[in-house]
Amino acid sequence: MSTVILFIIYILVSMMFTWKYVDFIKQKQWDIKSARLLLAIFITIIGLLLLSIRVAILGGIEEGEKNVVSLTLILGTVIIIVIVLLSIWVMSLVRKMKYMEVTFQIPVNDPTKGSLSEEKMTCLVDRDQVLNVQKVFNHTEKNTILKNSDDCKVIEENK
Repeated sequence: MSTVILFIIYILVSMMFTWKYVDFIKQKQWDIKSARLLLAIFITIIGLLLLSIRVAILGGIEEGEKNVVSLTLILGTVIIIVIVLLSIWVMSLVRKMKYMEVTFQIPVNDPTKGSLSEEKMTCLVDRDQVLNVQKVFNHTEKNTILKNSDDCKVIEENK
């Protein structure tokens, strides 16, 4: 029973971490593919640590009951794989809810100065910055009012 409670806590903690991790990715402007791989590695390491602690509590591989330890190892490994896949899926859902993905071309640098191996990078942008349609309408209304107003003077550009 304690194994089940341990892995339920592991699921909850990994989902909360995934929710906060998406904000961290946006803040640091990491590439999405790299961030997804880093999330999978981190959650796998935490799961394997919890699984090894649970097996050690059961008495270890040599000293504990063979059936209980082997069943814990098999089910724990399956649960870790499922949670990693679930976290990656939840990360994509959270990312789509909060942000929009923007892919841009990385300019080719001079090879003598060093360059990145990637040609494209995908980062996250706030949805409000991209989809704020109300802001666009308000902006055009102000421009129209200013153009029709007699109180404004038009200043020409100096060339």
